[in-house]
Amino acid sequence: MAEISAQLVKELREMTGAGLMDCKKALVEANGDIEKAVEILRKSGIAKAAKKLDREAKEGRVEAAVSDDRKKGSMVMLSSETDFVARNEQFVDFARKLVNLALEKEIAEVEKLLDETLDGSLVKDAITNLVATIGENIQLKKLATFTAPEGGLVYTYIHPGNRVGVMIELVAENPEKSADEKVVNLAKELTMQIAFSKPVAVSESEVPQEVIEKEKKLYEEQAKEEGKPEKAIPKIVEGRLRKFLEENCLLNQPYIRETDMTVAELVEKVSGEVGSPIRITRFVRFEVGAA
Repeated sequence: MAEISAQLVKELREMTGAGLMDCKKALVEANGDIEKAVEILRKSGIAKAAKKLDREAKEGRVEAAVSDDRKKGSMVMLSSETDFVARNEQFVDFARKLVNLALEKEIAEVEKLLDETLDGSLVKDAITNLVATIGENIQLKKLATFTAPEGGLVYTYIHPGNRVGVMIELVAENPEKSADEKVVNLAKELTMQIAFSKPVAVSESEVPQEVIEKEKKLYEEQAKEEGKPEKAIPKIVEGRLRKFLEENCLLNQPYIRETDMTVAELVEKVSGEVGSPIRITRFVRFEVGAA
């Protein structure tokens, strides 16, 4: 049997990230052949990783990337079991590689990104190997990619700590105005607004019907529990739904820097300053640990 030196164990550990004892056992099994030992650890790691994939991953981080011309943007949420791992250098680097790959290939769906190739292997296999190396369940939880139309601008904001991220798309009626500094600053302000105020849609017409029905049912049950007269309940539900839409539609919300102005009024003001109507066409907000 070949002698297993401390240097060889150290080298294998640096190559694989596996523990010292695991490295030594693999080298003994491989009779000192480091390449065979890597394969043994890989297979063993994948087997261990499979068991970890059932564990809940409620921590993690959000990363975003935007093209130089601000016409494309991507955002990912990579989940882990603990905040400690979410700050791990390998984890952070992998999340950034994922978002840059999504941006480069213009991939907007998690399943498609999992089947894409990154550094010579499929993303889903790379995640499994990362699970084996780090020792926690890791999941690509969410992904969004925007490709703006003519006159469009994509902007992203990652809140300090990387637990909340926002990506927004604005469109200027006059395409030449989309790169105006005031429009870019508006996009920045709106992403911070969304990060703080958590709207569910840009406008009332875009709130999903199932959300509205769910809220109506909730308000109806609340009114009954409060002992409100049967005839008054429809009006009470209508009033509470109106308040919900005011608080949860971006354009209706008070602007966080000047609360006597709505977001719609802010957009109108900037539109007048640049000489072109501006529309908020879509946004997405990711938050670690949220549904």
